[in-house]
Amino acid sequence: MTSGSHKWMIVILILVIILMGAVSYYAYNVYNYLLNPPTTQQSLEKNFYNLTSPLNISGLGAMYAGVGRGIRYSTILGEGLSNVFYCWVRVPGQRPGIAEEFKPCKPEDFWKFSNEQRSYTDFISSYVKPKGYITVSLRSIETFKFGVFELRAKLPKYSNGPMLWFGFETEDLFMGGVVHFMWHTDKGRLYAFAGGIASRVEIDLTPITGIFDYSSGYHVFKIVYREGLALWYVDNYLRAIAIIGTGDTRDSGIPYNAKPYAIGFVRDLPAASLPILLDIDGGDINRDYEWNIHPWSLRVFEGDPKTQIILDLYVENTDTKLRGSTIKSGSRVTSAPFPGVLDNTEITFLATENGKLYVEAYASGKWCTYKQLDIEGGRLYNIKLDNKNLLYRIVFEPQVDATIQEARVYLK
Repeated sequence: MTSGSHKWMIVILILVIILMGAVSYYAYNVYNYLLNPPTTQQSLEKNFYNLTSPLNISGLGAMYAGVGRGIRYSTILGEGLSNVFYCWVRVPGQRPGIAEEFKPCKPEDFWKFSNEQRSYTDFISSYVKPKGYITVSLRSIETFKFGVFELRAKLPKYSNGPMLWFGFETEDLFMGGVVHFMWHTDKGRLYAFAGGIASRVEIDLTPITGIFDYSSGYHVFKIVYREGLALWYVDNYLRAIAIIGTGDTRDSGIPYNAKPYAIGFVRDLPAASLPILLDIDGGDINRDYEWNIHPWSLRVFEGDPKTQIILDLYVENTDTKLRGSTIKSGSRVTSAPFPGVLDNTEITFLATENGKLYVEAYASGKWCTYKQLDIEGGRLYNIKLDNKNLLYRIVFEPQVDATIQEARVYLK
């Protein structure tokens, strides 16, 4: 036999050993499963999860890491609420010198729900902060490095009422990182928060959405958190972007705070891994508060850190897209800005008539010309931006009346 044949035999032998180990591993688990059948729905799901959990053969140098199950109604039904969330409450102190006290509790004591509907998709449920409690907090046991959080809910209004916090947040309370929403039930204002221990960007979404009352109907609140960016959506419209990083100082700011979406930045990373929270916090502790949310309307999954973002470009300070807009001769139109910090940024642009297109970058608190192009009507332009800046925007000046037929930006 040649030395090459010996090498192939060794490789085949190693593969056979790995395969036999895998078969033995699953056979052992199936054997135990059959000898000890599950007696409840909870144990059935747990056994199924154990049987299908990723194989780890670290001793042989092969390892497959699985993806978390996420948070959704089927997980809560299968595992039970206390295996998906843990709970703590904040109450007034009962002893001299103790102002407040934090106590662990059971999620089921405060969040109750059924499978009965008042009408289609309107399930009977109740998440309460009873009289005498300052805060009731539900935090997920599972954590997410990046992710997508989505909640369909009504947000109640109360005079002198509490704040509702929902989204991603580390569980160490005062020292944690956040990427979440906050609804102030008394003031009727919705905020987006992002940042870490020392600094956070806080964006008031209310002037952008124009909504002051979310209590009469259901709304969808969504967060997409990827590497370097967080995006907040309300009823499927992007309303805020946070550029997230670190640097020589931990600061934050909101360089653009208008329609269609605000853009902020923070140089303080939230955390390496984030659970979610559903909090009812503050308000008059001498009365009860209720938040009608059902787990069927909550979905949270691990996200792609390199998720591609495709943004339509809008006329600045409006909800009007550039695409389809007609620009008069002798005038100019300026787009709302977009982030310029990702590895790949590409603009697509098409107009019916000739003109000049300016790409502007935001630096030192002002807009500077980055690139200038002579636009030929009817020609599609793909404009790659090779340099990173905090923000970019475009300005178009047509020679005659022109309609913009394409104006998008691709970020990745």
